[in-house]
Amino acid sequence: MDVAVAQTLLAALGDIHRFRSPDHAASYLGLVPSTYQTGDPEHVYHGKITKQGKGQARWMLVQAAQHVGKHPGPLGNFFRRLAKRKNRNVAVVATARKLVTIAYHMLKNNEPYRYAVPRSTDTKLARMRVKATGERRRGGLPKGQPRPKAYGSGVRTRTVPALDTIYEREGLPPIAPLADGELRMLRQQKVLTHVAQTSRPQRLPRREAAPEPAGAAAAAASPRRPVRPVSARQTPATTPRAKSTKTSSPGRRST
Repeated sequence: MDVAVAQTLLAALGDIHRFRSPDHAASYLGLVPSTYQTGDPEHVYHGKITKQGKGQARWMLVQAAQHVGKHPGPLGNFFRRLAKRKNRNVAVVATARKLVTIAYHMLKNNEPYRYAVPRSTDTKLARMRVKATGERRRGGLPKGQPRPKAYGSGVRTRTVPALDTIYEREGLPPIAPLADGELRMLRQQKVLTHVAQTSRPQRLPRREAAPEPAGAAAAAASPRRPVRPVSARQTPATTPRAKSTKTSSPGRRST
């Protein structure tokens, strides 16, 4: 979720304390299934989502949920399991509702997302800081810190701090410790490796620009001949006929 989706969701929800639960917030945005019930309480049918509330906020959340399948945390694991069991469209809408639930708890408890990817989170927060305040921080190694092992090898690397360090540096609230039930859930979903990676600094290679295709590089390197435009009305030049040098015989009439 980037700035545009977050601003749209905040504008649609407003004061988070007016919702009694995350399900109430999801129902306000029309991301809950519709219910059909007759007089018999045993015959209850659930259909498509209600699509009530702000359609723009719901559309933005659905677009953000399209990319959750690549996330290594529990949210991406939820998307992949549901898409494998049912289909992608159901997984996208269910993940959009899950985003509303996570945003509800983050706003109510005043804490950041604890399973975010440190590299992309650091980039997004730095971009927001520059846009809001114009403050640019100097990169590079701090004074007295030794050079990395890959120095001089030609491989460009980047030090990504731990997630709690990134939040503290940007002035955000700290991450609350994990509860026993949450730790058990992470162990069942097999995402404890991702949580452990977010809690310590990493040295990752820098993202380089994608190389050009071989055909495009060869075409750019080969010299091109200037092509003279040919008009559609232009006709090919014709060579004039050579005059005949024959002399007519005296007894034959010349034509």
